[in-house]
Amino acid sequence: MNPHAEAAGAVTQARRLLDTLPPWPPAGAEGLALAWALKDLCYEAWSSDPSRSARAAEALRNLFDAGVEPAQAREILALAEWTSGIAMTTRGQMSDAVGCFDRAESAFRQAGLADPAAQTQVPKIMALSMLGQHDAATACALKTQGELVALGNLAAAGRVSLNLGNLLQRRDRYAESARHYREAAVLFARIGNHEQSVLADIGLADAWAAQGDFDEALRIYARARMRAAHRNIEVPLALVDESTALVELARGRYREALAGLESARRRYESLALPQHLAIAEKQLADAYLELRLLPEALALYDNAVEKFRALELPDEQAWALAQRGRTQVLLGQPDADASFALAATLFENHRNDVGRSAVALARAELALARGDTGTATAMAELALRGFEDAGQSSGRSRAEIVLAQALVDAGCLSQAHAAFAQTLARARTLQQLAIQVRCLTGQGLVARALGDDSEAAAAFESAIELFEEQRRSLPGDDMRSAFLSGHLRSYEERLRMVVATGEPAQTLVQLDRFRARALDERLSEGPAPSADTDLQGLRARLNWLYRRETRLTEDGSDSEAVTRELQQIERDLLERARRQRMATPERVADAPEGLSVEALRRAMQAGDALVEYGVLDDELFACIVTPDRVLLVRRLARWVDVLEAVQSARFQIGTLSHGSAGLQPHLPRLVQRMHQRMERLHALVWAPLAGGLQHCRRVMVVPHAQLGAVPFAALRDAEGALGGRLELAVAPSARIALRGLLRRPLTARRVLALGESARLAHTADEARSVAALFTAGDAFVGEQASLSTLEAHAGGADVLHLACHARFRGDNPRFSALHLHDGALTVERIESLRLGACTVVLSACETGLTEVGSGDEMVGLVRAFLLAGAARVLASLWPVDDAVTALFMNEFHGALVRGQGPAAALREAQVATSRVHQHPCFWAAFTLYGGW
Repeated sequence: MNPHAEAAGAVTQARRLLDTLPPWPPAGAEGLALAWALKDLCYEAWSSDPSRSARAAEALRNLFDAGVEPAQAREILALAEWTSGIAMTTRGQMSDAVGCFDRAESAFRQAGLADPAAQTQVPKIMALSMLGQHDAATACALKTQGELVALGNLAAAGRVSLNLGNLLQRRDRYAESARHYREAAVLFARIGNHEQSVLADIGLADAWAAQGDFDEALRIYARARMRAAHRNIEVPLALVDESTALVELARGRYREALAGLESARRRYESLALPQHLAIAEKQLADAYLELRLLPEALALYDNAVEKFRALELPDEQAWALAQRGRTQVLLGQPDADASFALAATLFENHRNDVGRSAVALARAELALARGDTGTATAMAELALRGFEDAGQSSGRSRAEIVLAQALVDAGCLSQAHAAFAQTLARARTLQQLAIQVRCLTGQGLVARALGDDSEAAAAFESAIELFEEQRRSLPGDDMRSAFLSGHLRSYEERLRMVVATGEPAQTLVQLDRFRARALDERLSEGPAPSADTDLQGLRARLNWLYRRETRLTEDGSDSEAVTRELQQIERDLLERARRQRMATPERVADAPEGLSVEALRRAMQAGDALVEYGVLDDELFACIVTPDRVLLVRRLARWVDVLEAVQSARFQIGTLSHGSAGLQPHLPRLVQRMHQRMERLHALVWAPLAGGLQHCRRVMVVPHAQLGAVPFAALRDAEGALGGRLELAVAPSARIALRGLLRRPLTARRVLALGESARLAHTADEARSVAALFTAGDAFVGEQASLSTLEAHAGGADVLHLACHARFRGDNPRFSALHLHDGALTVERIESLRLGACTVVLSACETGLTEVGSGDEMVGLVRAFLLAGAARVLASLWPVDDAVTALFMNEFHGALVRGQGPAAALREAQVATSRVHQHPCFWAAFTLYGGW
């Protein structure tokens, strides 16, 4: 308590002092009243304005250093140490804070002031707990509380109860912590301390959440939020955001969890609370791990481990290490065991039983993935006991799932079925969606193994439905795509069941169900919002670095440092954009309707067909759709043989991909070898479809994985290449193909042709030549071939022709780019264009390459232009020869001007070019995407 609380003048002076920069007392300003007023202001601002709390501590230290009366010196020194400790806790300097609190206690006791001496130990409890010194913290709490109760100081005794609750919560003794939180709430209510009462409420809700009573926890959080908002107490508001988000994360409601974690993170950042900010970043990494944004999660964990080490937060460091190990396992990195070992040591040193259980569970999951059922079972049982003893619901459910999966692997199917059912029932009570999805998938696998296909189908469908509810709400297709990668099993097993029936239409529906889903949803949602102006500075820096890297490379200078900075800014840009989406999530879009096979057939004309490939186990199969029937063709080839044939063909293409001048004497032999490779691929992936493709003149191909890199036009049989007989196009899914059929490209009257000639001299002539073919043709070359020109004119073009240098980025496909005069036209920037239903021609190297993710979600330049509104995109699968490309483009655009559709124009250009240059490397590089 403050013995000078009645000194109103000192309080006024103290408040005025904190408004000066720096907080330095005026000449002659001394006395206990002012010192105690500053201490009170430090406490007052601790949770609402930590920077002001630190300024109060600084002012008190300055007051002592300025010189005080000898009789007052010891007491003012004690106050200075006390408030310095408070300021250090807000900065995460826990060891230094403990030293300050002990020196303050000693000074007060020497001055004969027992009550303030005891009060200095209250915040020390929290500091010791954060340092992982739980036994010392508990002993300090019990001793201090007894002394304060004897002294009649209920306010300080309440703070001890609050800190005891925090301490026990950190030790995973949730029921005991809840008792102390209630005790603290009662004590604070008696004395009208609203801020501490709110903190007690938050702690109580945390205890309920840890034990799995999410509804009660959310009710108390809502009450705490209302009270904190009413009194404008910032730190409790951040804590409520964070805690509520963690409940939503445990329930699998990722949209709400992400928004809450980002809100808390921003609050902590503005309040300059490094330890809270570091914890929030680690929790965001936990969400990323759940969503399978693995590289992003790993980067956050790496950062968190170092921050927690610097902040002396060993418990948090151990949790970050354990989660980092789980992420490394999923990424296939060998360092996972080292992360687990470090985490286990830290948990052991601080006797954190739940932490040890978490490491055991992670090792059980790893053993299960490796097929070591015995180790998986032993480790999961060990983890389960620890979670049950602590009453930790989420860990318990995860451990039970691992045990059930181990039973499946061991062939104990009836026991596994019962185990999944028991965990599922509890997860439904707790509304844990992610746990339910895993249990339902497990039940489906068990039912299938037991021969109960009806139950298996129902379980898989229920798992898919619940998963879709989670996935569809995520803010951003990168998250949706990544999340799908960890949950394909139900889709694949459902597909396997349908394929086994031999029913072709249902096979196509199931196959297309998880293919290019994020792209389909983005197209359903409409144009992407304009680029956020807050990120323009990063984009400008990135463009400068791209140009700098290019100049250094061309000069033969070392560009390593520039490349590192460039890659870091790319990661920062994606992460900041992601967090903006998280903080301001848009309305959850309605789910696009699934594929209608009948609608697809109605959209086709006589002679049209769609071929969609799929792979199960090592079997390549295909569905064929024509206007009058749907076929399922099984066992086309072994997938491993197809992969070998694709690799061999790409190798032959590579022999000429960088020019043929020095290989002219060998060209006939190279053509023969290439034809052999194409004949082999034809025999594997196309010849078995002959019965279903009779009389077809146009075929849309939906490839699977590496088949997306195959030049289908170059496949050949005894009659020659397919490109001479068929109009071909590619789509990432049947749903996208249907969109293309229903959205015809604009009639080719007006072309916008850009030729960036600073690096590629021929592009200026190419752009002018293309523009001259059209009734309305605009050519912009050299300095005019710029981003601003494109953005100003592209929306009015029927045909958009871009001749420039391109770079596909396998390491970060979202930054694949076309390089115009004034900067890089990246995937991110392309998506923000507003194009009509135009035909885009990417006359550059490797513009059709993509990073193929789970569900054949192909990320690259083609996808970006489709999202920008283009109806068709012509792009290349390998580097192209300048002179040959000029000939090819003249033929292609000439056919467009004569009224041919893009696919027919492509076939004409391929045939004409192949007459002059036989090797497919010259004429088959370009592929049409989106439709005919």
